[in-house]
Amino acid sequence: MAVLFGSANTAVKIKGYGDGFLLSVDPKASEDHILKATIRIFRQLRNLAAGALVQVDAGSWSGSALWADRLALVLQDRFAVSGVLPYGEPPESQGAEMIATPSVLETQVLTGRVRSGQRVNSERHLVVLGDVNPGGEVVAGGDIYVMGSLRGTAVAGNPSDSSSIVMALDFRPMQLQVGPHVADHHVPAKPGRVEYAFVAAGRVVVADYLDENPFAKAPVLTWRT
Repeated sequence: MAVLFGSANTAVKIKGYGDGFLLSVDPKASEDHILKATIRIFRQLRNLAAGALVQVDAGSWSGSALWADRLALVLQDRFAVSGVLPYGEPPESQGAEMIATPSVLETQVLTGRVRSGQRVNSERHLVVLGDVNPGGEVVAGGDIYVMGSLRGTAVAGNPSDSSSIVMALDFRPMQLQVGPHVADHHVPAKPGRVEYAFVAAGRVVVADYLDENPFAKAPVLTWRT
């Protein structure tokens, strides 16, 4: 495919690749040069970058992985890309444990605000890169993660999965349900802190994410299905 932005003498080039973009970086260039060139390119892309998967090619797997990690935060925070990954296949490592990728899409990622009167449904896990306004509703068969303010209705584990959770950066739901369990009205204990809801002893409990961190309790790396 044709290069969208960049030229032969630039440290960063980009082109369409599948449903996203392939970002080629010159590993000999300075980090500051690569970062500024990447930001300039994605500003030109505007809304085309939102929700797109970006793969980074630095000429080698280790270099690609390094630059993917360095660029992930700025691209996801400023331009709402769905992910930043190294390009290509990792080298075989003897004795390394490989985690199999699920054969079907397990998580739906949406970018934008869920407005009043809107209802979003997902058969599995749901990630909202935005706010859920009062009167808006998000329903998922698995977990719900709101990377913004949750002030509407959230129903996780629909209809009967009590192991699901609901997490939001600003946790102020009008109505909350996990599996068949409906939560009591919740008043944030610590405004500005990330909170999440889960089922314990047959009732919905809301806890501070940084204090509890539900994922720190997982003994091994696994796909959440």
